[in-house]
Amino acid sequence: MAHAYFMGCSTGGREGMLMAQRHPTDFDGIVVGAPAMRTHFSGIGDEWVATMLNRVAPLDASGRPDGRRALSDADRKAVIDGLLASCDGQDGLRDGIVSDPIGCRFDPASLICVGEKADGCLSRPQADALARAFAGPRDSKGRPVYPGFPFDTGIVATQGIPGLLAGSANPVGPPFTATEMDVDQRAEAAADPQMQLTSTWGWTKLNTFSSRGGKLVFYHGVSDPWFSALDTVDYYERLTRANGGASVVGEWSRLFLVPGMGHCGGGPSTLDTFDMLGAVVDWVESQKAPEEVRATGRSWPGRSRPLCPYPSHAHYKGTGDVEDATSFECR
Repeated sequence: MAHAYFMGCSTGGREGMLMAQRHPTDFDGIVVGAPAMRTHFSGIGDEWVATMLNRVAPLDASGRPDGRRALSDADRKAVIDGLLASCDGQDGLRDGIVSDPIGCRFDPASLICVGEKADGCLSRPQADALARAFAGPRDSKGRPVYPGFPFDTGIVATQGIPGLLAGSANPVGPPFTATEMDVDQRAEAAADPQMQLTSTWGWTKLNTFSSRGGKLVFYHGVSDPWFSALDTVDYYERLTRANGGASVVGEWSRLFLVPGMGHCGGGPSTLDTFDMLGAVVDWVESQKAPEEVRATGRSWPGRSRPLCPYPSHAHYKGTGDVEDATSFECR
């Protein structure tokens, strides 16, 4: 029997969602990577991060804030060191990977210098800016407009699409230079029905796709600076509630978060090589649900880890080779 599959990332991920929603009988298995499903709102989120960093950045020769200098190299290292100190060991092993980004409770305030500003710690304005930036923009009534971004090791990436701590970065254009932002106005414009396209939250009832045996797999890099992994988590939770709960949805859809990975791949410390298409094919044709997907990567040769279905994450068993995925389990 022939089967049809669709796989895409970013805009391709959004197209995968469209296939499940608008053409639910065309494909047996769909892989959705880092979906660009709320492009106008993600733009607000990106600009919000840059705006907060610009507020603590020195000015360039033209009098504009130079967001790249909001944090020095030593400051960025302090942030990553502090993040790992707070969250790395939660999976039973300190290995440079934050395996449970949702459970991570890193607070930049923990890095505030006791005395004068020095390498290895942050000024209070820097720490406050980071906390506000990653928490995401809210409107004048305190309602979240975009869910913010998780702290993760790839936020210091300089290759490809720069990580969020690159400062003032704009994934699709010139750097942001503003120090103020009218969130209400931006949110109103983004909510225009003509600009929503595939972003509407109503698109969570996938009865036709699931009832005919369709399988839908999501994945998203936790360090993605363009579309927040938290937005995909939010969508997946809405999908779960709209379709009978986690136990029901888990029979036909799963989400995998990839620690350290940027937008659709890459990152300074990540395992971004994995076979999600093979996982969905096995699920459709052999009824073998993906309990984990093994990941490797060029930035860590010889290392492998299991990617786990949300909300579980990889946890070291306590024995075995710390570089081998078989020494970890999803829990």
